[in-house]
Parts: sequence; C-alpha cells; structure tokens
Amino acid sequence: MPLVTVIVAAYNVERYIEKCIESLRNQTWKELELLLIDDGSTDKSGEICDHFANVDSRVRVIHKKNGGVADVRNLGVAEARGTYLMFVDGDDYVEPEFVEYAANAAMRNRADIVILDFEEVEESTGRVDRWSMNVERDTPINVGQVPKMLITTPCPWNKLYRTKFWRETELQYPLGRNYEDLTVVPMLLAKAERIIYLDSKPLYHYILHEGSIMRSKNFQKSFEDRKAAIEDIVSYFKEQGIYNFFSSELEYLAFEHAFFVPTKEVLLYDPKSPYLEQFREYVKGIYPNASKNPYIGECLSIKDKIMLWLIQRRWYGVTILLSKIRKQTDIVRHR
Repeated sequence: MPLVTVIVAAYNVERYIEKCIESLRNQTWKELELLLIDDGSTDKSGEICDHFANVDSRVRVIHKKNGGVADVRNLGVAEARGTYLMFVDGDDYVEPEFVEYAANAAMRNRADIVILDFEEVEESTGRVDRWSMNVERDTPINVGQVPKMLITTPCPWNKLYRTKFWRETELQYPLGRNYEDLTVVPMLLAKAERIIYLDSKPLYHYILHEGSIMRSKNFQKSFEDRKAAIEDIVSYFKEQGIYNFFSSELEYLAFEHAFFVPTKEVLLYDPKSPYLEQFREYVKGIYPNASKNPYIGECLSIKDKIMLWLIQRRWYGVTILLSKIRKQTDIVRHR
C-alpha cells in the first residue's frame, strides 16, 4: 500500500485534537504519515501532539511560529512524504475508512483528486447537515467534461490529492488570509486530469463551533479575504485562457462565497453591519446577473432558496426570525 500523508492543522484546539488524532490512528489504512503541525498554539495542543508522536511512530510533529492555516497547509504539502496527501483540521474527526476508501479510489482510477461527502455538525445545537453533490460517482471525470465540478465546496479536507500532481501545479495558499481554500481548490480542480467523486457515506465530520472561521464576526476581514479570493480565481482563469468556458461556474462561486454565505453570517451576528450591503454590491458590480445563475436553482436547498428570496428583497427581519426559529428547533430536537 502506498504511504498517505494526513496533514493536521492544530491551533488552540486542545478540546478537540485528541479525538481528531485518535480517529486517524484508528484508520483501516495503516500506511500513514500523520503530520501534525502545531501553528504556535498557546494552549496544550502542541503537548498533546507530542504525546502521540511518542506512542505512535507514524506521527510526526512540526512546531512553528503562528502563521495561519494557509502557512500550515503550504508547509504540509512541502513536507509530505506520502504518495497521496489529505488534510484534516484539528477540531474535526473522521471515520475509520476515510483514508482507505479515498486511497483505493485514487489507485483504481489513477486520480489526481478524490472528493468525498462530509457532514457538518453544529456543536451548539447538534444539527447535522450532509454535504453532497449530484454528479456521477466512481468514474474519472474532469471539469472540462463536467464544469459543475468546479463549484464543489472549496474546502480541502474532504479530498485526497496525488502529491506529485499538487507539487507540479506549483500552487500555494495565499498567506495571511482566511478562505484561502476558495482561492486554491478551484485552481487545482481546473488542473486535474482525473477526478473521482467517491460514492460512500460521509466520512469526514466538520465541527462548526464558535471558534471556527465560519463563525468569525470580523466582517471587514471576511469581505477583504473573500473579495481577494474571487479576484485571484478570476485572474487565474483568464491567464489560463479558460475564463469564458467556466464563466457560469465562476459567477456561481462569487454568488455563493462572496454574497450569499457571508450575508447569512452578517445577519446572524450583526444585521446592522455596513458589510451587509458591501457583499451585495461587490458581487453585483462584477456579476450583475449573478442572481439568475442557473446553478442557484439546481444547488440551493429549499430552505436556502427561501432565505435568498427574503435577502434579495431585504426582508432581513423575517430572515433573522426564521433563523432563530430553526436554531431553537434544532436545540430542542437534539436534547
């Protein structure tokens, strides 16, 4: 079996990191390098990582000055010894077959990238959402054949990558930014000749808690970083001469990640924030017809379509009320 490197980003996640590491040590795929990168943690995360390095020879720990998750991921790709590499965040955990299913699919199909379904678990309510995409499974494809693949979630951790392929692209995460995955993953997908969407149950559990970037209340940074990511993607696709071919997909990425998702976040925490309108105006400025993108009807859930209808009409009070009702319902259901 080829070696698979799993890169774990650890920064002040002492409440979660032990469960994360144990879920990786218990993988059915035994040829593993667990590369734990402590990004200057000020809690006991680094000590916990060192403990596991002392009891499991597959564990390698790198302690570094805090530089952010992009810096961690770049270092992980450079240091990985495996034929394949995967990412796991230190506050998440995975199923025992996570590596085996992905690695076997990659070998069978000589894939550059393997994509898996995952579950998003909201810690405060216990609510679980499955992330999935309606595309052909277990068959080699690329975005030229199936452009829709370009709008798959840009998170790095529900994917396996062939290490040589990644390094040959020479792509690196932009330092100092959140939503760095939104920049890099679409570029990787565009470069991949063979992508496999794995047909399996969700094998990755993404824990959404108050410390998550997706729960950040720094809307200025969110706006600047999301805007920078969209501009990077657009520039890259134009430089590659493929912008026009993927114009609908790039428009949808801007709609989802620079308008719809951040608008819901602002409404959740500070509906009076000026960034509520800035996200709207930014996307409208670069993609005036984004609200008519064909993927909206195909990809949004019924709940999100209702939310979008309200947001487009600036009926923010109703949107907030529905969100509160949903959250309270989830809390009661999972007690």
